[in-house]
Order: sequence, then C-alpha cells, then structure tokens
Amino acid sequence: MSASRYTLRPGFHFLLCAVAGCVITGCQTARAPEASGPLPIPKTARIPKLTKPIQIDGRLDEAAWKEAVRLTPFVQHVTQAPARVKTEVRVGYDDFALYLGWTCEDPDIQATLKARDSKFWEEEVVEFFVTPGPLERYFELQWNPLGGTFDAVITNQLGPDGQSKRYEGDWNFSAKEMTWAVAVDGTVQNSSDRDRRWTVEVRVPFSDLQQQTPKPGALWRANFYRYNRDTGQEPELLSWSPIIWPGFHQPTRFGYLEFVGSR
Repeated sequence: MSASRYTLRPGFHFLLCAVAGCVITGCQTARAPEASGPLPIPKTARIPKLTKPIQIDGRLDEAAWKEAVRLTPFVQHVTQAPARVKTEVRVGYDDFALYLGWTCEDPDIQATLKARDSKFWEEEVVEFFVTPGPLERYFELQWNPLGGTFDAVITNQLGPDGQSKRYEGDWNFSAKEMTWAVAVDGTVQNSSDRDRRWTVEVRVPFSDLQQQTPKPGALWRANFYRYNRDTGQEPELLSWSPIIWPGFHQPTRFGYLEFVGSR
C-alpha cells in the first residue's frame, strides 16, 4: 500500500502516455493513449508460458525460473532515482496460475509482522498490484520477510486526468488458493549484523484473480513495488514501472503485462 492509505489525493497535471498495442478494459478493447509530454511511458513486460514445474519453497532454483522474464531495476517511485539496493522479480505463467519470484538484496532486513492483512507497508514488504480489466478495480497482494501476506481488492476513483482521487480496499477478499514461501539469507530484525537478501516465491491461481487462463496476446495492467527500510536511513519506496505521481495507487501509471505463450 502507499504511505497514505484510502485518502484524498491532490490534483496534478496529467499528460497521457502510450505503449504499443491495446488496453483490455472489461469487454471492450481500447487503443493505448498516445505519448505526450515529460511523463515516462509505463513499462511493458512479455510474460512467457513456463514449460517446467515450480515448487513453492522460496528458493527460485527450479529450471522454470530461467524461462521467466526478469523485471529490474526498481527505482524511487516518484523521483526515479536509483535505489540503495537491487530488486528483481521474475514472472511467468502456466495453464493455471501466475508465478512471481522476488529477489530483494537487503543488508538490514526489517520485519516483525506475521498476521494476514497486517500493515506490512510500515516495515519491509514487496507488493503486486494487478488488474485484468478496468483500472478502477485491481488486486493488491503483498509478502514480507517473515512470510506474512496481505490480499485485498481496491476500488479507485480516478479523476479526468487519470490520477487517483480516492480509493478504498475490500480486506474481506482472500486469495484462498494462493501459495507462497520466503527464504532469508541473513537475520530478520537484527541491525547488528549484515544481511544479504530475502526471496519470495509465489503462485497466484488465475481463479483467485477471477480469471480464465490468459490467451497469448492478452494485456493486463500491473505494477510491482517494494518498501525498503534500513536503520538510520530514509525509507525507500520503490517501483518497477515509473509512477511519478504520489503514492502507489496510481493505476493509470501501471505497466503492461503481455502474455506471449511458450518461448
């Protein structure tokens, strides 16, 4: 979640940006807006269909992960300045689910929360926002270094400029069939030593996203985020696709996931 949750957003001037192809919204297909002005174009990732199995254990050592697309770098979500640490997420899918493999370099891993739907964004966490349909409704999924998870459906009111005016979360939603595992190379919540990284391996069934298996060429909108907190330093709020506007809940700035079939 963004640092300010479910609050009004200030207005900013919006210049529409484009990516090649179409945006799928509900049952209609609309062309992506044409690029104009200084805002960077949202990123696009081609998501391959995996041909090998994945065991969800947090290790990312299966051969299938070599087939997945790798998304990096993650940068400061407003300024686009480089991050102190490297973040990478690998993405692939099969007939039944979407797979995410996170690698978070982290010299000082910070987390205490474990209960589902805790306020993980107050510590360290990775987040995935995704919609197969209209931008005004999307899923928010999170995982932290202690194996905690958050899942919600977000309804976002967008202004004429495309920027979020306010949003609400349905925390009663649960991704019931989703599985995940975390592996930590270091010690959590101990700043006296130097940690190395934490990894998260996730299987998100398409049924949890209320979707059938995407056909090759299908476009979804999504973004990947990370909160990095090191003792004695300012928190880093990082994104894969550039946001520029304040907060993570700016679906107009989500990137594009194109499902492309097997490589």
